[in-house]
Amino acid sequence: MKNDAITPNYDAWTRLPVFYLPVTLGDVLVGYLWGSQNGNSAGFFTNMAFGADRVKSAVYWNDRLEECYRMGLTPAEAIRYWVGKPEDPRFGGIAGDAEMGEARTIQELALRLNPDHPIGEGPWVQDGTFPSGSPEDRSEGFSAIAPVPTSIYPDETGSAVIYLSVILKGTIVGYVWASVSDDAAGYIPRAAVGDVGVVAGGLWRARLIDAHRTGLSALDAVRRCRSLPANAAGTFGEIQPIPEQQTPSLSELRRVADQS
Repeated sequence: MKNDAITPNYDAWTRLPVFYLPVTLGDVLVGYLWGSQNGNSAGFFTNMAFGADRVKSAVYWNDRLEECYRMGLTPAEAIRYWVGKPEDPRFGGIAGDAEMGEARTIQELALRLNPDHPIGEGPWVQDGTFPSGSPEDRSEGFSAIAPVPTSIYPDETGSAVIYLSVILKGTIVGYVWASVSDDAAGYIPRAAVGDVGVVAGGLWRARLIDAHRTGLSALDAVRRCRSLPANAAGTFGEIQPIPEQQTPSLSELRRVADQS
C-alpha cells in the first residue's frame, strides 16, 4: 500500500443544521452535497439507487470538496461553488437552477435520501464540542469531561479475531475486528498513519455502537460494515470487497497495527 499524506478537508460530521444541493446526472439523482450552516463540516451522501458508480461518485464529490477546502471556502460556499459547473459525464453536477435545501441534522438528510440506510450518530466530538454542547477545549473554564457510559461490545478477547482493513486513499489506516468465539469487537488504528487512523475510527466505532444497539453479534456487526454505504470516504476510508482475514489473537492484530 502507498503511504501518501492525507490531504486536510472539511470535518465529515456535524450536529449543526446543514444546507444541501442535489447532484444530478441528467434526470437521475446522484446524491446530496451538503455543508454546515455555521461550522466547518461538509460532505456528500450518495443515492444508494445510483447503481454501480455510487461508491466512486462519493470519492469524486469528496475530492471536489477537498479542492474547495484548499481554496479556503466555507462549507456553504463550497457547495455553492459547483452550481452551474459543467456536468461530469459519469458523476453528474449541480444544475444552475438547483434549489438550496436545509436539514436540521445530517442524519435527517441522509434518511431523506436513503430511508433504509441510517448513518448513526458519529464520533463523540463534533464541531469542537461534546454531545452536551460543552467545548472540547477545556481552557474555556470548563471542568474535565466525565466519561459517559456507552453500550458497546467488549474491547478485549482471548480468542482469535477476524478483521477488515479500512482503506483511505490507497493506504490502510486501521482495522475493524471481532472475536470468533465471544462478543468482543472494536477498531484499531494503524500507528504508521498517525492521527489519520484515529480520526477514521470515529465512523467505524460509531457503526459498531449502532450495531450493538440493534442486538447484532460482534461478528455480524463487523461483517455488516462492508455492506454499509460509503460516508465521507476521504476522511473515514472504506472497506474494500476483499475477504476478511484472521489472526490467532487480538494482541497479534495490535502488533500488526503498530509495526506495519
